[in-house]
Amino acid sequence: MMKPRSINIFLLDGDPNGIRVAQISMSTIQAIAFRRNQLRRVREAFPEIERPGVYILIGADEEAQDRQLAYIGESEGVGARLSYHNSNEAGRDAKGFWTDTVVLISKDENLTKSHARYVEACLIRGVASNPRWTLPNTRMPSDDAGKLPLPDRAAMDEFVDQTKTLVGALGWDLFREIRGRTPEQSADRDLSKAELHGSPRFFFRGEGFAAEMEIGPSGDFLVVAGSRARVRTTRTIPRGTITLRNTLVEKGVLQQEGDFLVFTSAYSFTSASAAAATVIGASANGRILWKLSDGRSYADWEANQDEAGGTTEP
Repeated sequence: MMKPRSINIFLLDGDPNGIRVAQISMSTIQAIAFRRNQLRRVREAFPEIERPGVYILIGADEEAQDRQLAYIGESEGVGARLSYHNSNEAGRDAKGFWTDTVVLISKDENLTKSHARYVEACLIRGVASNPRWTLPNTRMPSDDAGKLPLPDRAAMDEFVDQTKTLVGALGWDLFREIRGRTPEQSADRDLSKAELHGSPRFFFRGEGFAAEMEIGPSGDFLVVAGSRARVRTTRTIPRGTITLRNTLVEKGVLQQEGDFLVFTSAYSFTSASAAAATVIGASANGRILWKLSDGRSYADWEANQDEAGGTTEP
């Protein structure tokens, strides 16, 4: 369950796309975000990144343009480790995809190598359920990675929790949990919970598919668990939709059952059309295809929200 938080973001050059430092109020954890080619300047401006910490190297997946790559690592000296990665273009474990960086450190200098290993392991596991992201890490952490005493573990769990919030605030959703209820849980859910954020249920049905969708608290488009997508696709299906459907099958979010691809858990889409295209296996205008039980389209409902002073955005 997410909780309200106040985040301060410092822009080193006044540029929202430049070097940024994010910090949750009253916390000692800092997230420094910058482009790969700004590494030297960051090392000069923020000597604290030479201490133990965790880092994330971010870039695009050239084989699947709708997915991104995130390499998560830790080091006793993060600045030096990043410099090594930056110069290792042709060597083993090169990071050719790397374009953006997030460094996570503690201002109180109490972070140790074991702490960093524990945080690294937790963050790697935290990305595993998000099909939009791929981890190029060649080795996954063991269950006892960075084993810590209970008090230290509690402190690092808070570090991990704040890290996920800060990385999201800086513009990357790799730690966003997109897997939701199982079909059984979905059937037993309390419908009043969906009404807490004012979302009705939208339907999209036809030959070979029958899906339901809600609007999430963050304005995302959540196809609910148990929805059925069409197995076959058309020639007009967008390339990105093919890639996404294949990824969801690989991750187990979509599972073939008879003549359908069934959502084994809820999945969050960035638009109504992306959700509809995935369900029908073709190019689709989800704004008019998703319908309320009274026949109104999503576009009609959204327009009515705006007229009524609602806060839902397109």
